[in-house]
Amino acid sequence: MIDEMIDRADAFSTRWKAVISAVSVAWFAATCADYAGFIKLPVELPLSEWLGFVPVVVWNALWWGFAYPRIEARRAERGTREGAL
Repeated sequence: MIDEMIDRADAFSTRWKAVISAVSVAWFAATCADYAGFIKLPVELPLSEWLGFVPVVVWNALWWGFAYPRIEARRAERGTREGAL
């Protein structure tokens, strides 16, 4: 079940790599700038202050700490298996 989810996440992230990267960078930059007081995001946006900062941290922890290492391991495993055949 986990392997299937990892394969789906890999396919999705490969297909939408540029969009995911741009949204992630913009979200992180906007919430950091709002939290530091450089800009003030509208209250209606769910990105203001802690409501924006905490999901960014959670997203990065899940992606870099859990999903990405497993995706890379699966890619290496598939590459090794395909190369041996």
